[in-house]
Amino acid sequence: MSVTVSKSTTIAAPSGEVLEVVRDVGGQERWWPGMVASEVLETDGDGRTLRSRIVNDVKVAKDEFELVYTHPDGGLAWELAGTSMAQRSQVGSLMLETDGDATTATLTLTIASTLPLPKLVQRKVVADAASGALDGLRRFCEG
Repeated sequence: MSVTVSKSTTIAAPSGEVLEVVRDVGGQERWWPGMVASEVLETDGDGRTLRSRIVNDVKVAKDEFELVYTHPDGGLAWELAGTSMAQRSQVGSLMLETDGDATTATLTLTIASTLPLPKLVQRKVVADAASGALDGLRRFCEG
């Protein structure tokens, strides 16, 4: 069973600056709550991350996994490279839109957990992760 959450926030910073922060996968632990480590494993010819190892410590579990990335215009998208201790699959994206002098950031996460948790609890964990990430991104970019 998978859970999908999509949330948005407005960031008082130009979309180009926010995009640089979002695509700096190795630096995401500075603003993404619960992310303990983010190690870039592979990059393309332009230096953009293609694969990383992530360590998360959230309320219900600590998990280590690899993600593979694509770089659509105005954002970052990823998928779980294989199963992990806590996830069967993960598909996510963080897309940006210019909103005057500000940027609207939309984070969409779909996670299928291996943990024996009720769907309501799984949805809350994913929703809290999305909200925390967007709040952290906004504070980091505005600070």
